[in-house]
Amino acid sequence: MNLRIANKNDWQRILDIYNQATVTGFCNADTEPVSIQSRRDWFLEHSPTEYPIYVVEKNDNIIGWCSLSPYRKGRKALNTVAEISFFLENQFKGQGVGTWLIQNVIIEARNLGFNNLIAILLDKNEASIRLLKNHGFEKWGHLPEIAYFNDTICGQFIYGLKINR
Repeated sequence: MNLRIANKNDWQRILDIYNQATVTGFCNADTEPVSIQSRRDWFLEHSPTEYPIYVVEKNDNIIGWCSLSPYRKGRKALNTVAEISFFLENQFKGQGVGTWLIQNVIIEARNLGFNNLIAILLDKNEASIRLLKNHGFEKWGHLPEIAYFNDTICGQFIYGLKINR
């Protein structure tokens, strides 16, 4: 596997994987697939030197990605906190790709000078919760019953990890 910083040519593949998770359900808070146009600003706020988006490749195919995003953008006291998000192609889940991706992005985040990583995820996303816990993330908060998916209501967890002390 190879980890590299994403570029504009990767945007569609990143969204394909994200939209696959949307359709699967309870992997993100979107209820329908998103387009490049609707996510353009999100892509543009990520830069290789501050808030990168990483892709993981296997045999030259992107099979997953992970982003480091600003947490509470514009609030200088939180500049050393990054929100981590990660998504894998369904067929590669449960094969150690997520573990490899998170391990490598934690190292990258530390090298970028972040002190803390946080993940905000739906409380029904048990696979991601397990993955985060396996990397030392701890539950730092819970927002109960705030996400509505047709007939299902769920909350969001905030998991955190101190990476530079």
